Amino acid sequence: MREAGVTYLPQEPAESDNAYCIRKARSTLFNGFRKTVRDMAGKVFAKPIALGEDVPPQLVTYAENIDLAGRALNVFALDVFTDALQVGIAHILVDMPPSLPEGSTRADEYATGNRPYLCHVRAEDLIGWKSETIGGVETLTQIRIRECVEIEDPANRFEKTKIDQVRVLEPGTYEIWRKVKDSWAVVESGTTSVDAITLATVYTNRTGFMQGLPPLQDLADLNVAHWQSASDQRNILHVARVPILFGSGIPEDAPNIQIGASTMSRTADPAAKLSYVEHSGAAIGAGRDDLKDLEGHMQALGLELILPKPGDATATGEAIDQAAMNAPLAIMAAALQDALELAFGFMAEYDGLGEDAGGSITVNTDFGVSMRDTADLTTLLAARNAGMITGATFLKEMKRRGVLADDLDLDDEEEAARDDVPLGLMSAGEPTNEADNEAEDEAA
Repeated sequence: MREAGVTYLPQEPAESDNAYCIRKARSTLFNGFRKTVRDMAGKVFAKPIALGEDVPPQLVTYAENIDLAGRALNVFALDVFTDALQVGIAHILVDMPPSLPEGSTRADEYATGNRPYLCHVRAEDLIGWKSETIGGVETLTQIRIRECVEIEDPANRFEKTKIDQVRVLEPGTYEIWRKVKDSWAVVESGTTSVDAITLATVYTNRTGFMQGLPPLQDLADLNVAHWQSASDQRNILHVARVPILFGSGIPEDAPNIQIGASTMSRTADPAAKLSYVEHSGAAIGAGRDDLKDLEGHMQALGLELILPKPGDATATGEAIDQAAMNAPLAIMAAALQDALELAFGFMAEYDGLGEDAGGSITVNTDFGVSMRDTADLTTLLAARNAGMITGATFLKEMKRRGVLADDLDLDDEEEAARDDVPLGLMSAGEPTNEADNEAEDEAA
């Protein structure tokens, strides 16, 4: 924000450049937008992405290093989703290294790591695309991706240099363009084994095919207003804390006056006066109120964790507010799930497993369910004891609310519970195991 300067922090008409630079350096940003993005993404990824049983084994293995750069699927997907939350759209490109020499086997490809992988393509880097309606479906026929790659510096073998390039993808073919001198030229081209553009798009605020708008734009605008108001507030606090020394009735030929805790100023003129002029402070309170109002509006637009809830809020009102915020977030999580399933389908096709063979993927959408207070637990226990819900449903609901561990196997737990006597329900002389039961039967 400081680098943006007057774009987001206007300079007053009578404010000198030096005074503006000082005010800008004194200003600090309350980054509510970034915190909201992190909080919303954190809700979705509070539970890891689950791969269905129908996902091919090799794709499950790929998920441990999904981008060939060491990132697992959850870490990669978090970066993509965070990007999409900020700009409204993000892309996942399924890429494949060049084929091995003719005669190589599938085992050779596995041994050399020659397999499909995922690339995160930001909306800003997808500089162009074409599409056609094929079979009633809007289908990509060309995309152009801006990239920056490192190559060996021909002038220094110890260094690398970065160059810009554009990758052009069409169904079954690719080209790489680089700027040579003053014109662009193709430096590499070839074919792909999948006759489609293997791009999966994540929409968090779709406005059209391959188009979107930032879903938190209103929050970003308020954050800019908060930045400007906070700058004014910080500046007026500085002015108010530094009083101005004012003197009157002091002769012009009087010696220089020294000001300090251990000095004294005097004059023979009884009308002379020396005093401090201080700010009344009325504007400080108004500025503080403005900042609080802005923070309240920011909270209403998604920043639910930054400020405490009003003291008079009811439980019903909190539940409604929670559901209102979680509903669009759940839709965004579903969009990520669709994109990942499409990407896994492309990887399966690259691996020769056929179309749409990537299996199913589940992205967490239960982030809105939580154990808010003991009322939830009491209600569930009452329903279970009354026989209104089964033990399996009770355990499932407890797991959804984070009371039980995510890796707990509900089937095993329910089976074990049948043979387990709940603590506190056994009397002192009651048999505690099968051996005791047998002994009691023989005695009878």
